[in-house]
Amino acid sequence: MCCTSGWPIPVERARVAAIDDRIAANVIPLQVEPWLTTGANLPEDVEGTLALGDNGHCVFFEAGRPGCAIHDAKPASCAHFPFVCLIDQRGIHVTLSHFCPTSTSLLFEHTGPIEVVEGPSPLPDLEMLEGLDARDALPPVMPGAGERLMSFDELDAWQHDRIAHASIGELQADDIAAFNRARAAVPSPLSWPAAPDQLESIWFAQVAPAWRDFEEVLTRYAAAKAFASWSLYLGGGIDAAERTARIAHAVVRVECARQCRAAGRPLDRELLMNAIEQSDLLLVHYADPEALATSPSTDRRRD
Repeated sequence: MCCTSGWPIPVERARVAAIDDRIAANVIPLQVEPWLTTGANLPEDVEGTLALGDNGHCVFFEAGRPGCAIHDAKPASCAHFPFVCLIDQRGIHVTLSHFCPTSTSLLFEHTGPIEVVEGPSPLPDLEMLEGLDARDALPPVMPGAGERLMSFDELDAWQHDRIAHASIGELQADDIAAFNRARAAVPSPLSWPAAPDQLESIWFAQVAPAWRDFEEVLTRYAAAKAFASWSLYLGGGIDAAERTARIAHAVVRVECARQCRAAGRPLDRELLMNAIEQSDLLLVHYADPEALATSPSTDRRRD
């Protein structure tokens, strides 16, 4: 998905020579010249972006081949996909973008409790993962305690509680308003399509009958949205993180209705997978995270 999405992938200067060496040694059996697109106003450590083919795919990707042709020298952005990292004084917290089909499939295949686990870096060759670096930030304000800041132990406890009670309910009256807040966070020239017409009719005819069949999957998705939320530091702390999670719930409900209407059939595993992937394409990759974190609150919390 990352290789075929047409995204401008920056290439660090340090990786250009390694890629050129592989091309010169015919390690890469693809016609890739010119493989690097250069331009003005690039970051100091970036040489350019990976060129795209006529189909919008990365020039180092060929459908049917076993992976990326420059896998061991690929740019950092490629290596980080689908990891979404929050770095604060507690450590490095890693969740996943479910725009990646493998990440989405894990929501369906996981067994056992939902919990935060400790493990090694997903990218051991990198000294530091990329993500939101909040190591110099104070923890958020404790809800209901005036202006007292939470301790990081209290923040951990809150996060574990949110994960333990994660759920995504039925269609809500303010779902379109919440969905539109996600759309409004998408910077120009990007855009996201409006919610389908007659959302409520589509929901009750094609989504609602099967919704509870996927309750465990939806609960895992909700838990993923409660973990390592950038909104804790980009927005108003706990309130912003909970608001962003509610927006995510609305987005996945709307995208389920869109998928069912487009396919002309009730919700099933394939359509739910597509809806989750599209939801994270909007929430993780299209929407500006700061704009999403500071979006106005929804009228009522009903999930």
